[in-house]
Amino acid sequence: MTALGLVILLVALWLICRRTKLAPVPLRLPGLAILIWIVHASLPASIAASENKLWLDLTLHLGQSYAALQLAFWLTLELPAPISWWPHPPKILRDLGALTIGAALTLIVLQRAADINVVGLVTTSAILTAVIGLAAQEALKDLFAGIMLRVDSPFEEGDYLELGDNVNGWVVSLTLLSTRLRHVHGALITLPNSMMWQKNMRRFSPKGPIARELHINLDRELPPNQATELLLKVAESCPSVLKNPAPEAIVYAYHDYANTYELEVWQEDPTDLGYDELRGEVLSQIWYALERIDQRVPYPITEFKRRLGSSGPESPVQYDLQDRIAILAKSPLFGQLTESQLGGISKLTRCIRFGQGERIIVEGNEGNTLYQIVSGEVAVIKKMQDSELRELARLSAPAIIGEMSVFNEEPRSATIEALGPCVVLEVERDDLRPLLQHEPKVLEMLAAVISQRRAELLKLSSETKLQQEGSLLSKMRIMFLGL
Repeated sequence: MTALGLVILLVALWLICRRTKLAPVPLRLPGLAILIWIVHASLPASIAASENKLWLDLTLHLGQSYAALQLAFWLTLELPAPISWWPHPPKILRDLGALTIGAALTLIVLQRAADINVVGLVTTSAILTAVIGLAAQEALKDLFAGIMLRVDSPFEEGDYLELGDNVNGWVVSLTLLSTRLRHVHGALITLPNSMMWQKNMRRFSPKGPIARELHINLDRELPPNQATELLLKVAESCPSVLKNPAPEAIVYAYHDYANTYELEVWQEDPTDLGYDELRGEVLSQIWYALERIDQRVPYPITEFKRRLGSSGPESPVQYDLQDRIAILAKSPLFGQLTESQLGGISKLTRCIRFGQGERIIVEGNEGNTLYQIVSGEVAVIKKMQDSELRELARLSAPAIIGEMSVFNEEPRSATIEALGPCVVLEVERDDLRPLLQHEPKVLEMLAAVISQRRAELLKLSSETKLQQEGSLLSKMRIMFLGL
C-alpha cells in the first residue's frame, strides 16, 4: 500500500506541474526505485535469506539513493527556476554536481551495504588505475574543457557561432562532454568540448544586430551624392534592413568602368542564409531603382559607352505618348478628360517599373506624385494603433494611388508595396499644373471625382461629401491657381 501511495503521489505531482507549467517531477528513477522495492518485498523468504541477499539489498539501496538524488535536484534546482526563487544554474554544472554526488553515494552504499572498499581497490591496483586513466583520457579532456567553457563563458545557449572548417550554427546545449549546434538547415552538430576550446570562433548574440557590407558598382556618370542617396533610399525600403542602426553609403573606389560604393546595412539574422537573402533583396531593388532614373548596372567593356534606349520589349520606355494617353483614358480619375487634355498631361508623364517587395509609397511621407497601375498588383498596408502592419487591400490596373497627397497636400495615408514586378504611370503635381491653369473647370471635375471616391471608401453621407468636396476644391484652387 505504501508503494502504491508513492506512485499516486508522483503521478499527481507530475499532473500538477504540467498544468501549472512548472518543471515536471522526474518519474523514471523514482518509479524504478519503487518497482525494485516492490520486487524486493515480494521475494520468497528462501531467496531473501540466500547468499544473493547482499546483492539484492545493494540494488535496492542504490536505486533508492539515485531516486532521492534526482528528486532533491528537481526540488532545489528545477522547480524554483520558473518562479525566479534563485538563478537557474547552467546545465553543465548541474550534470557535474549530479555526477559527483552520485559517485559519492555509490562509494558510500558499496562501503556500508556490501563492505566493499572501492577506493582501496582502485588505488592499490596499479594496472587497473592505468587502464582507467587511459580509457578516460579523452573524456576527462572534454570534461575539463566543458568546465572551462562554462567558467570563461565565451558563448551561451541561443548564440550563433561560426567556427573553423565551415562549421556554424545556433548553440542548443553545453553538456559535460560536448556542445551541440543547430545548423540553419536543421542538422544537429555535436562537437567535443575539447575541440570547442581549441577552435577560433565568432559569436553573434541573437539579441543584437549584425552589420553587412555590400560593394556595388554604379555608372561613373552618376554623381556620387545622387548614387549614395539612391542606395540609402533602397536600403531604407527593404524589410530585412534594420532602421536602427541606420544604413550608411560611401564612395569606396574608382575603376575604369564604374565607381564602387560601400553600403553598410544592419540585420538581425547573423547566418549566411540570412545574409544571402538580404543581399539578394537589396541588389534586386537597386536594379529597379537604377532603371527608374535611366541607369544600368555597368560592366567592364573595351569601349566605355553609355547604353541608351530600352533593355527589352517589356521596358517601361516602350510606352510612348499614345500608349500613355490610352492608359490615362482608363483611369477612374482622368477618364472624363478629352483626348487633347489627356495628351497635355501624358507628354509630361512617364512609366516606371518596381520590383517585388519595393515600396512605391511609404505611409507618413510627403508626396507630390500619384501613380496609375499599368500592370501587376500592389498591396495597401496600414500601420494600426498597436504598430502592427495590416494589409487592407490589393489593387491592380487601372487603379489610382496617392492622389490625396497631390491634391490635398496630405501625408501618405498608407504604404503601397509591389506584390510582384509591376509598371505604374507616374503623374507629378507639376504635370497637371499647365492644364489646370489653362482650364480651371477641370479642377471642379477632379475635386468631384476624388470626393466621390473617398465618400465610397469611407461610406460618408451626401452632406459630408459635399462639405469635403468644397474644402478640397478650395485647397486645389490655392495650390494650382494661387486663388
